[in-house]
Amino acid sequence: MSGHGPLGKIVKVASVQAAPVLLDLDAGVEKAIGLIDEAGKAGVELINFPETCLPGYPWWIWFNPPAINMQFAAPYFQNAIVAGSEQDLKLRAAARRNNIHVVIGVSEREGGSLYMAQWHYGPEGEVISRRRKLKPTHVERSVFGEGDGSDMFVNQTELGNVGALCCWENLQPLSKYAMFSQNEEIHCAAWPAFSLYAKLSKAFSPEVSVNVNQIYAVEGQCFVLASCSVIDQPIYDLLVKNEMHEKFVEVGGGYSRIFGPNGAEFGENLAHDAEGLVIADIDLGLISHSKTAADPAGHYARPDALALMHNKNPRRPVIGMGQATAENGQVPSKGSAPATDLEAAE
Repeated sequence: MSGHGPLGKIVKVASVQAAPVLLDLDAGVEKAIGLIDEAGKAGVELINFPETCLPGYPWWIWFNPPAINMQFAAPYFQNAIVAGSEQDLKLRAAARRNNIHVVIGVSEREGGSLYMAQWHYGPEGEVISRRRKLKPTHVERSVFGEGDGSDMFVNQTELGNVGALCCWENLQPLSKYAMFSQNEEIHCAAWPAFSLYAKLSKAFSPEVSVNVNQIYAVEGQCFVLASCSVIDQPIYDLLVKNEMHEKFVEVGGGYSRIFGPNGAEFGENLAHDAEGLVIADIDLGLISHSKTAADPAGHYARPDALALMHNKNPRRPVIGMGQATAENGQVPSKGSAPATDLEAAE
């Protein structure tokens, strides 16, 4: 349970740094559950996973022309996770068993489309939220669909106000401001490995990517749990087929970090090619100290000069005029399941 420190509430948090089990959803879920169990034994109350760690990030889209990448299309689609599935229930059961909040990056399949998503499970195994990346980056748009304004939210929990964004969403000024305006206290940033194009482009380098998370913490006066994948040897061997490919990627790329609202780092960082958890006790009282200096969506704002318009309405391809209901008259919740199903999944 959360305690109290010199300034305020203490929360034990963890950022995952691990390689996905690429293209194998069931094995990836078991690996994720192992990390959740490890965090639970350490007393962690909130654990954050990398971007699309289930079933892994589709790095090949940065390597080859579409014709060559088609060999991965069907396996990746088939191994994407579905809300309410057996794999979903297993993750929820693990959160419940460990009495822990879990924010996990997934490739979500709905119908015939995939979305870069972050699912937030609560300590009772409940689904707190499922969000989708607002705008997949560059060639990601050849695989994934888009989210909408309803995906930009912050959840109020007993630990604090928890929000989440994927990868370069964390450097989009308006997206960040939308999160800051909701009094975000703990931010879950999900990233793939920082070893793609690292030698070719400064923008993709570990230095810049790590700094994006630190700046987010300082700008928003919040704690940032930045979770990053690792490219291990099996993934490297799958991707690298010629000398040109060798220039695109390298083994490693894990730079998971925890930053505070003053930019300070918390926890012990891992080697860039190591897997594990970065764990820290964070004092949420430090936020109020930072807010006294600058609150960008509060007293440090100038709404007479600059303001953000945030359309929070869902924008889906089909707008229904009615809604089917369950026998009890209640609308069934997407991906919901009774406690008995979670117990069976354990």
